[in-house]
Amino acid sequence: MASSAVYAAMLDGLRPISVVAHEVGLTPRTIRYYEELGLIHPVARGKGADRLFDDNDVRRLREIKYLREVLGFSFTEITELLNADEARLRLQQQLGQTANPRERVQLLRMLLGLRERRHALIERKLARIEAACRTEREQIALLQTMLAEEEHRAEASSGA
Repeated sequence: MASSAVYAAMLDGLRPISVVAHEVGLTPRTIRYYEELGLIHPVARGKGADRLFDDNDVRRLREIKYLREVLGFSFTEITELLNADEARLRLQQQLGQTANPRERVQLLRMLLGLRERRHALIERKLARIEAACRTEREQIALLQTMLAEEEHRAEASSGA
């Protein structure tokens, strides 16, 4: 049963690690590990070191899970991608706050640079995946050739 402090936090939109873990499909241990790596920072701690998370934390955990489980990025790559996203959000906010054309040009160049670095990271990952696919196709072709040869030998020896 949740303590009254945790219940009050949930009313403020904060959720304890067990609730967030269930919501995101991760274990509490995995979330604590992501915290140890510096990928996530709970917004608050309740009584007795209960970690409390808000909607932004949940979005970030879902992004980490997607980058790790679906796209197969390493934690180093995930950190780089998340840091670039944070920088992008700050730059976009600055862009929305200025009407100065020179500042806007500078901010847009910085945004472009961030997007290009993110794209390059994804391209490197894709190249590694494509190389693995080529290797697998080559192995399949080799095994198909070997199978066809063995089937031919088996037919020849049974007919002899």
